[in-house]
Amino acid sequence: MIDLAKRAFSRQLNWLLLATVITVSLGARASDFRDEDLKAVYLYRFAFLIDWKTLQPTSGRYAFCSDSDNEVSLRLKDVVARKPDQASFTAITQQSETDINCHIVYTANTSAQHISTLRTQFPDALVVGEGNEFTANGGMAAFVKMNNRVRPLINLNNLQYAPFSLRSQLLSISIIEEGDNV
Repeated sequence: MIDLAKRAFSRQLNWLLLATVITVSLGARASDFRDEDLKAVYLYRFAFLIDWKTLQPTSGRYAFCSDSDNEVSLRLKDVVARKPDQASFTAITQQSETDINCHIVYTANTSAQHISTLRTQFPDALVVGEGNEFTANGGMAAFVKMNNRVRPLINLNNLQYAPFSLRSQLLSISIIEEGDNV
């Protein structure tokens, strides 16, 4: 009974936060928010808009990782720092230990080899990057600018064998791509 109440509350919270993200991304003037801020909020919200199935963190803390040292990663780190009971942030490097657990991995690198390496190193993570080239090279999700707005681009084919599934709330605000890119 308590689990059912927690799930109902979690769903309501997710809908409220999704509505906030949509309102901010669709209704805000370009001068009010920078693209990096919106991307960081999207990245943070992605974790809550995925059905992680058996990968759901028992601690309730989602693990965010980035191998990029750029404004989006720095903004994501700031967002996560404000929610330490819900998330953690790890900067991954080539020297990082292999036992790092990540739910969301962000990279600005669009090379097919790099994306393949990340997908191999983090098989249970949503790998997110920048632009159409990223998803064309095997990335699962990317940020694109359409009509002067940042939007998520989701490649369903690249998610085909993922051990998690995206919820309809995330798919409804995304541009969907179904090409054979893997």
